[in-house]
Amino acid sequence: MSNATHVAAVQETKVAAPFLGNVQEICIITRDHKKTIDGLSRLGIGPFQIHTFNSSSVTNQTFRGKQASFELTVCFATQGSIVWELMEPISGDSIMKEFLDAHGEGIHHVAFDCNHVPPKERRAEFEKRGFGLAQSGVWHGKRGTCEFMFFDTEGAISTCFESYCFSEDWEDPESTVWYPNKPMEHSGM
Repeated sequence: MSNATHVAAVQETKVAAPFLGNVQEICIITRDHKKTIDGLSRLGIGPFQIHTFNSSSVTNQTFRGKQASFELTVCFATQGSIVWELMEPISGDSIMKEFLDAHGEGIHHVAFDCNHVPPKERRAEFEKRGFGLAQSGVWHGKRGTCEFMFFDTEGAISTCFESYCFSEDWEDPESTVWYPNKPMEHSGM
């Protein structure tokens, strides 16, 4: 492409109306979640909650438009307004396994709050803009659910975008494990 052609193409590009809202999460795909947590802990990120996403804890699993069955170890730590997520593919087809096989470990996706609109509206807006659903599911807590959706944005922007929505009655699952240790409760003093 000549420089003049590139300039003309850029001039024709229009920026669509924003809808993504705020970044709420950055995710790293890893082969060893504890090794990655140990490294992040040295940088002051942590402690991490560790969860198993499988057919018992995540319903309505989809992958590339079909019903799926995947298992992932998923870890979360909050630092300021950002959640750091680690995902380790265990079994089944998933975009996380695809990424690990194609690229190795690294940053896989960024999640947005989509201005807190309902999940159906988020999905419709991504699809209207040409980005179909790549993977999804509904994670069940002790109470409540979290609906998550990954969109097929990697080909257009070199990374995946996610959006998720916790129900108002969400409580972490009883199976939650903390690593390297559970944060101390504040006494209010």
